[in-house]
Amino acid sequence: MITAVNINTNLWNKLINLLLEDKWHITYKYNNFDAGIDSDFVILEKDGLEILFGWDNWFEGEIQCSESLMRELESKLKFKFEFGEPVNLKNGVIELYKKWKLENKWNNVSHNRAEH
Repeated sequence: MITAVNINTNLWNKLINLLLEDKWHITYKYNNFDAGIDSDFVILEKDGLEILFGWDNWFEGEIQCSESLMRELESKLKFKFEFGEPVNLKNGVIELYKKWKLENKWNNVSHNRAEH
């Protein structure tokens, strides 16, 4: 995995929207009270591939994915990313979000079963 850092907020949002138009799916979106204000986190998936998007109001956006996928994104945007150590996409942070993703999925399954 490779991490693009210091991504302008508008470009970060634009890329998410472009990927959604290209049939990528949001499999997790941070939805706490401060989402989009102090921090944000999105996981997009398509055809077994995954892209992680992290953002906060201090360091702006980060994107993490395979190097080959990152090069495709750069080509699509006609933009060269800056790469470096993540702030929002550190392993511990990602693990926490993925834990919440699983908990949300489990809660939805349990809720759907209770309705039937």
